[in-house]
Amino acid sequence: MNIIRENKDLACFYTTKHSWRGKYKRVFSVGTHAITTYNPNTLEVTNQWPYGDICSISPVGKGQGTEFNLTFRKGSGKKSETLKFSTEHRTELLTEALRFRTDFSEGKITGRRYNCYKHHWSDTRKPVILEVTPGGFDQINPATNKVLCSYDYRNIEGFVDLSDYQGGFCILYGGFSRLHLFASEQREEIIKSAIDHAGNYIGISLRIRKEPLEFEQYLNLRFGKYSTDESITSLAEFIVQKISPRHSEPIKRVLALTETCLVERDPATYNIATLKPLGEVFALVCDSENPQLFTIEFIKGQIRKYSSTERYFEILVYARQSPPSVRKNKDL
Repeated sequence: MNIIRENKDLACFYTTKHSWRGKYKRVFSVGTHAITTYNPNTLEVTNQWPYGDICSISPVGKGQGTEFNLTFRKGSGKKSETLKFSTEHRTELLTEALRFRTDFSEGKITGRRYNCYKHHWSDTRKPVILEVTPGGFDQINPATNKVLCSYDYRNIEGFVDLSDYQGGFCILYGGFSRLHLFASEQREEIIKSAIDHAGNYIGISLRIRKEPLEFEQYLNLRFGKYSTDESITSLAEFIVQKISPRHSEPIKRVLALTETCLVERDPATYNIATLKPLGEVFALVCDSENPQLFTIEFIKGQIRKYSSTERYFEILVYARQSPPSVRKNKDL
């Protein structure tokens, strides 16, 4: 077995391998160049498959199960072999593995793209492309063809139509029903395709809510359970520069702490650009070389990077002194 030395583990899951010889515990790693399995007791590599050798990875059965199949090519021929694994984290594992779907040997799986409009946080309509992929939606900038953000099926709670917004529909997202509003003449096709992909590739069931929303309701409920004044009213604010791949230069933001959330506001309009529950914050990490740089890591894997002349430890000190909803997070 040739090991790819430059491969870096990105996401690891505790799994059970099912074979004719029995069941074995394995650490299943999704890496930069390959999928690798390790013996959990010794961390010795037991198998490794470059993405170019992988044919598919898919759930076994429909509904919320634990089993999935990994199919890969054997040698240089056309023969393939399928291995079965199981894990309690099947949706997360499949989502991470399918991020590398375009490197797979068969099909180079891509999604269908749709021209849409996104209702932006600035209350303007922006043209975007939505690509329905096996793992979720990719929101793409039509001018640069770059992915701006992704909406994983595992974090989607469902869809809801807007009755007074032509072609409008919302993705309910993030576990707290955050509403992301899009509009397209192909609304029904987009939603149906996403529901089919989520079931076939991730093994989860997504649904459309029976009762549509009106646009005014969307405006009042766009932050889901955190749309209340308590959740968006600042207790402390810090001027920061946000560093993001979406922007060629750092963007000025007001980073605010509320009773329950970490909120980014646009300093010119004071509109909320992003909102994250404090319970999802995993760690605040300072840069070892630049004292003005820091990152905020979230338990679902997202990372936000900022710089500020206001020292980041003031944010940390404030968070530790904040209400119980903040103090519950030990990393703060």
